[in-house]
Amino acid sequence: MKRITILLWLSMCIGQMSADNYKVLKVNDANLKFSNGKTVHIGDVFSDVKDIDWKEDKQAVRVINLTTKKPMLFVGKEWIKKKGVDVLYNDRQLSTHEGSDGRTEPTIYDKLRTIFEDEYNLLDSVEVNTDLDLSGGNHFQVTYKYGDATITKKLAQKDKAVIFDKSLFVIDGKALDPKDVTMSIDYVDGASGLVIFVKDNIKLFVFPDSL
Repeated sequence: MKRITILLWLSMCIGQMSADNYKVLKVNDANLKFSNGKTVHIGDVFSDVKDIDWKEDKQAVRVINLTTKKPMLFVGKEWIKKKGVDVLYNDRQLSTHEGSDGRTEPTIYDKLRTIFEDEYNLLDSVEVNTDLDLSGGNHFQVTYKYGDATITKKLAQKDKAVIFDKSLFVIDGKALDPKDVTMSIDYVDGASGLVIFVKDNIKLFVFPDSL
């Protein structure tokens, strides 16, 4: 019975997803087409991501959901190799309502554990709400390997959000070629200088502006 309930819920979610309309804001492949043969252009409106004839992992389309007004990124690697159900989990938002020891007010450690997902797809930028005060020197930093080098860089931030963008690959004024990396993230307390480990093995998949 439980299995049937879960399957019904997933079917409803997929139905709701396919019922929405999406407007194209950006596309990184001038040759990307819909299944009817029409080329995908900025401003096009479609109702199902499966209407796009995905051919390559690095194809990407930035859209806005016209129902929820939520910006989204559809990428070839999700639709060539995976079923639509998996994308529901890639779009999940994690949150916590009580501390790990049962307190109603979560600690900083409880909050940090739930901020970041296991992977991100980066075309232009990804904004992640931290729900933390990022004033007074408080910030997040990311560490990743690039060739033989280990690079640590402060994440850009806006209000309570941090931003992943291709400036991650600008080091000492030199722009490296953006590429897929595995990241570790730490939180730095501005007042004490304390560095708190947040999460590692986060996959960042970088999509080119044009193919």
